[in-house]
Amino acid sequence: MLVRSGARALGLLTLVWALALLGAPASCAQEPLVVEDVLGQRFTFEQPPQRIVALSPSITENLFAVGAGEQVVGVSAYSTYPPEAARLPVVSDAVQVNLERLLSLEPDLVVGDMQVVRAHVERLQALGVPVFAVDVPDLESLFETLLLLGRMTGHQETAQALVEGLRARVAAVEARTGHLPADQRPLVFVEVWHEPLMTAGPGSFIDELVTRAGGRNLAFDAPTPWPTYSVETVLARDPEVILLTNRYREEVLARPAWQEVRAIQTGRVYEVEPDWLTITGPRLVDGLEALAQLFHPELFPAEEGPN
Repeated sequence: MLVRSGARALGLLTLVWALALLGAPASCAQEPLVVEDVLGQRFTFEQPPQRIVALSPSITENLFAVGAGEQVVGVSAYSTYPPEAARLPVVSDAVQVNLERLLSLEPDLVVGDMQVVRAHVERLQALGVPVFAVDVPDLESLFETLLLLGRMTGHQETAQALVEGLRARVAAVEARTGHLPADQRPLVFVEVWHEPLMTAGPGSFIDELVTRAGGRNLAFDAPTPWPTYSVETVLARDPEVILLTNRYREEVLARPAWQEVRAIQTGRVYEVEPDWLTITGPRLVDGLEALAQLFHPELFPAEEGPN
């Protein structure tokens, strides 16, 4: 069979693959790939899946990044990168999956974030659809996920080259920022949302990017990865840099109560490409390079730019 994960056998593609093998020398046959997802589900791939549905924008981006774009037949809402992904059928939003639409695409594999998969895995598997769960809380898990997706889809070499390049870029940033003492790291407030005032705390990939880029996260002691803060708390901590994942820099600069904040007084309020901080794909490394440049322009000349 094509994939075994406790679901029923997927017939047609498996039959085609088996017939092809009958005419091939025994030495050409490859060992099945056996992998496990973050939920502990065991999968056996006897050939790469050819009709994949991705249930988040980051998974869509990662599949395209490793060279499996032509194998993706369905995506979630807001899957706009790369541009060709935006033309694919949409089968889900951030929470709900349209099962009828998904099944109409006849997928041989569905890949989703852990939380989404947990909500739908039993129903999909009962319908004969294998559902593979991933979780990407940090850069290292992103790199491992890219390698895994590359192996699963038959693009191992592409994925390996991609990850080697991404790791080299991260190392190049940290070669300049890793040694910086706390007093040379600007205090950074990342405004993820403004009503209520939401930021990124420990355990979020934004916190990791800020730290690796040579900053100090204002929300370093938050109890959750995505805490809400009072305006008074942010003002009392007096950030040196404010990062915005939405496009309203002028509004922030004009906030009456914020006029004594160091970031406002020095103009160090920056609109950052949201996807570079919020989509857990290869462009997180673009975000890392951009933040390092904003925090330490003396270490990262502007002409270098994100690689």
